[in-house]
Amino acid sequence: MTAQPGSPLVMGRRGAAVALVAYLALLASLTLGASPGAVFAVGAREVGRIDGLQWVDSGDVERAANVLVFVPVGLLLCFALPRVPRLLVWLLCVAVSAAVEAAQVFLPGRQPTPVDVVTNSTGAAVGVVAAVVLTWAARWWARRRQRVRQQ
Repeated sequence: MTAQPGSPLVMGRRGAAVALVAYLALLASLTLGASPGAVFAVGAREVGRIDGLQWVDSGDVERAANVLVFVPVGLLLCFALPRVPRLLVWLLCVAVSAAVEAAQVFLPGRQPTPVDVVTNSTGAAVGVVAAVVLTWAARWWARRRQRVRQQ
């Protein structure tokens, strides 16, 4: 699926590639730098202040963050590589997540886990699905505008 030129719903290939490189640099600092464990503890404490969410702990916040941090990877990779099958894009995201976890073995203060690969992969899947939906919506919108112009 390729982006529709001028569509506000999808990003062009070059823009997506630039954004992807920038985001991967941010992702590397988040996943290979100092452990954000204290941030997760603060997040859990803040969420726990909401009625009915006192059960949320730092592990829950960490898993949610792992999902959210990989959504842009799947989304941007789809727009940067428009001709690559979406399953392959997702598998590339899974490989990136596994590589990050493997690198964390050698980093002090980091604890790689298979759960991180699963949650990161889930986020990447959400990003890939979002790219598919946005691309479909952009194509639908372009066809609709063309029909209106022809009338």
